Amino acid sequence: MGRSPPGSELLTRSRRNERVNFAPVARSSERIAPAPAPAPAPAPAPVAAATTARSAPAPLAVLCDMDGTLLDTEATWLDTVRDTCDHLGLSAPGEIAASLEGATTAQASVRIVAALARTGREAGSEAEVAARLEARSLTAMEGNIGWRPGAEELVRSLHAEGVPLVLVTSSSRRWVAAAARHVDFSAFAHIISADDVRSTKPDPEPYRRAAALVGRAPEECVALEDSEVGLSAALASGCTSVLVRAAEASWGARAHEQLPELRGIDPEWVRAAALRRARAAPS
Repeated sequence: MGRSPPGSELLTRSRRNERVNFAPVARSSERIAPAPAPAPAPAPAPVAAATTARSAPAPLAVLCDMDGTLLDTEATWLDTVRDTCDHLGLSAPGEIAASLEGATTAQASVRIVAALARTGREAGSEAEVAARLEARSLTAMEGNIGWRPGAEELVRSLHAEGVPLVLVTSSSRRWVAAAARHVDFSAFAHIISADDVRSTKPDPEPYRRAAALVGRAPEECVALEDSEVGLSAALASGCTSVLVRAAEASWGARAHEQLPELRGIDPEWVRAAALRRARAAPS
């Protein structure tokens, strides 16, 4: 999928209707205005001398990956990659698909075209393969989209408590718009797609942009991820990074926290995770 130049738009949902809208994003040369400052809080009660600034309640924002973390769509994407590789005559299509977990269609097309080149086959340009992948995945996804266990409940409870939420996905705007026909994204203040950044995950740009849009530093945010590329992006950005993944992975040890699923997770747990990370940070 193509990436938008500076000045592209972020996908947001209108609070007045069910239509998905695109709101302007500041160009890279422009400063993104922070969210309005909250009203002054009452003076805190005296605390023990051992309490430090790093033990303040957190997080101030939660940044969520979409496919595989909040929505049960990752399997559909991997099946699409596997079927495409098989159709093009590539050996070990399952291995190629597994290596593209969390990848964009553009990243997947580069890998597939390179694999075809090594076998002497041709399947068109990377752009053509990317378009084929997106079309196939959108077709396969229709009627097969839903929240992962506990995800909707966590999103609603965070929103109800006033915690800013941003959806940070490597999927295209078209994919997000298709998903929005089946699930309600109204709790999210902003949605960042692959079309809204110069560099997608594992680059930290999507998460840094998300934090800036809600007026927070990345260190004040918790990121929920399920893939290696997503975790790498979240860690590089400075966010407290929570890996939500049932299957164990050696690279998962880099996460600040690991969960098999979001079922039973509430805002208090998320705040505690951020606090544990803050207390563990070097002085």
